[in-house]
Amino acid sequence: MNVAAEINRVIRKIATTGESHQVVLERVFDTDAADLWDACTDPQRLSRWFEPVHVSGSRYTLTGSGTEGDIRRCEPARRLAITWEYQGDISYVDVDLIPAGGRTMLRVTHHCPPGDHWETYGPAATGVGWEAWLRALAPHLAGDPRCAPEERERFARTPNGRELTRRVANAWGVVDRDQGTPGTVADARARRTSAFYLAAHAAIGTAATAHSAIRKDRDHG
Repeated sequence: MNVAAEINRVIRKIATTGESHQVVLERVFDTDAADLWDACTDPQRLSRWFEPVHVSGSRYTLTGSGTEGDIRRCEPARRLAITWEYQGDISYVDVDLIPAGGRTMLRVTHHCPPGDHWETYGPAATGVGWEAWLRALAPHLAGDPRCAPEERERFARTPNGRELTRRVANAWGVVDRDQGTPGTVADARARRTSAFYLAAHAAIGTAATAHSAIRKDRDHG
């Protein structure tokens, strides 16, 4: 995997409105909206690149991390809006599919509440986790078995995988700084996020569990 190329595949944005910080990721995929929607909503396909998911009515549960929530809006091949509930914390995620000249852009917007977790890690904690999942989605759409959780775990522990984690966290630090966060604060947040993910990958491996661990640290830190 070309680390520099992977960094440039994602457009990163953050904004603060009302009572939440929005962490936004955009990535274009080589498929149509119908296929991308199916990959993001079909439980069998999700288990190959994201997490195993159980859906009952308008509720879903990610059985790997324990994250669950409500399906608030579902517009096939256009938009999915859900709550993101973990250990009593509730945030909101919007997933939009946008035509892009024969390809499809996937935009993920995670609405994060203010608090100690944001002050400690900034946008990188959310951004690093989502980027790992989007990296797995690309090979899944291409029929590449490297999207499987065990392959993601293996890669995360390699020198290239560790370097990619550092560089993605740093990229979110740059966005944080560009949004007005003092440079020393933004850089420190990115370093804390990188250190946490690297330690979590070493201990438990997958993006799903690392993402859950950094949220758990908010509750117990």
